[in-house]
Amino acid sequence: MKKKLGKSLAAMLTVTMLAGSLTACGGDTGDGQTSETPVSDEAQETSGNEEAADSSSGGEVTAEEILARDFSEKIDISFAGVQCDDTLDYNQGNEYYSWWTDTFNVEWDVTSLTFANWVERMNVWINADDLPDWSVWNFTPGDAASYVDQALVKRMPDDWREKYPNLAKASEWSPANAYYEELYGGMYFFFRPVMANNFPADIVTNHISAFLRTDWAEQADYDLSKNMESGTISISEFLAYCQAVKDAGITEYPWYNTSAYALFLMDRATDCSGIGQTVYYKGDDGQYHWGPGEESSGVKEGLRQIKEAYDNGLLYPEFYTLQGEDDLGHFIASGDAAAVICNGMASYFDRCDREMQENLGVDFWEDVGVFVLTDDNGAAHEVPATNFWACNIISPNVDDETLERILSIWDYGCTEEGQLRIRCGIPEVDWKFDESGNVVSLIEEQGFATLEEKYTSLYPITGNMFILSDDYSFISPVFTQQAKDKVAELYLKRAEIVSSRGEEVDWDLNGYSSQALNLATVTYADEYANIITREGDFDTNYDQWVADRMQMIQPVLDELNEAFGE
Repeated sequence: MKKKLGKSLAAMLTVTMLAGSLTACGGDTGDGQTSETPVSDEAQETSGNEEAADSSSGGEVTAEEILARDFSEKIDISFAGVQCDDTLDYNQGNEYYSWWTDTFNVEWDVTSLTFANWVERMNVWINADDLPDWSVWNFTPGDAASYVDQALVKRMPDDWREKYPNLAKASEWSPANAYYEELYGGMYFFFRPVMANNFPADIVTNHISAFLRTDWAEQADYDLSKNMESGTISISEFLAYCQAVKDAGITEYPWYNTSAYALFLMDRATDCSGIGQTVYYKGDDGQYHWGPGEESSGVKEGLRQIKEAYDNGLLYPEFYTLQGEDDLGHFIASGDAAAVICNGMASYFDRCDREMQENLGVDFWEDVGVFVLTDDNGAAHEVPATNFWACNIISPNVDDETLERILSIWDYGCTEEGQLRIRCGIPEVDWKFDESGNVVSLIEEQGFATLEEKYTSLYPITGNMFILSDDYSFISPVFTQQAKDKVAELYLKRAEIVSSRGEEVDWDLNGYSSQALNLATVTYADEYANIITREGDFDTNYDQWVADRMQMIQPVLDELNEAFGE
């Protein structure tokens, strides 16, 4: 399905780092524990994004200058986000977090959200004008425009770029920040860049990958050699593997995943499924279409394959009840899953290796294959990247002192010093510079496999404060070299075959808002899960669902085509 899209992402986000540059950036000396520092001038030049890296309108403010500010007044800050650990004290629970709370003199009041309740709870808080001081929000343009009009989220002061130039510079890694700031006439939403200083390829892609037990493939006499060589696996091959493992009697249900992650498999067949992709697209006819309602989009056929897998007992029958990382737990802890779809990142590889050895006596690197998911024609489907995942929003009721404290913390976190503290831990305790100026991790010397093992959950407040951890994972000394090499290999393979290459971000669609669009909000993972589990003829059930939903979808298509159709 070819799409014609709008304003050029390439003009805003050009990256040219090659595989050889990635290896050099790692600075490996053979022990897998050294790395050059991030955010260097050299890294910015290598990325080919000098304009984005240096175009902040404010003057330079160093980490030292930020820490020298007057933080003598203690500030209580409420925070809400996914990925929080309810068992962890984010204030004084460990020395990693206590440094942040002591240095910036804050006390966090943390509310933990799950991926299941994230959207609903955030929307309830926003509409009730009862937001925590700082929240991580799953941005949707229709809701965003409404919230701006009603002043339900905080508009940043006009001089925020001058006062917080490190944050301003980091914000330009995602073109969504500049676009929506201009669209809404002010900065309301801080889109958190996924890739920032360490681009592994010339295009931004996701990390979703398929993890398969290769030792079970051997037991089932299923040949994965072609997939091991290519580093990819198609939907049909993924399901055929699961069938072979089940037929061999190795496990009852080979595939465990939550609704959303199970349906990421369908994303590989289409750019408009509504799971990881948008549901609307502009076709070759210059008109907007709703992907689930178009046979040519591949959504229906992708869902049919998953429905057949479910009916054949390949997918855990109560997959829709799984929460959080329950699905990964079946793969690395209970050991009854032959396959799982999750994030193919270095942190996951090292964690899987550690836990599978401890729990199952299984060597991850010997007995598990990680593959890029594709359609049956070998393409990895994605929409053109706006290079962000979720955004930070501030309560409109926050006082000036609390706002300044939050933005100062974000600003420090975007400095080179802040990134090293976030990613590598406490200087001279968890890491140090060697004589060549490279970062050397000291975590293993302390008896820990990873930084997160020492400090448990790092991500919600600091690790994913603004710049996300994805890009640094390619060079981080806290991960094994084997894990970093693998994530780079997968990323480069995905970039090579991604469907969005050469396409442009449709900013008309991304920025569009209307009452009709708000009314057409659908949680597609839940809707598709209902179709998968429903008894009766698949085609009848699916077509009826499309017909029912078109009553609210058609007004959106009419509006889009009137405004932007050709």
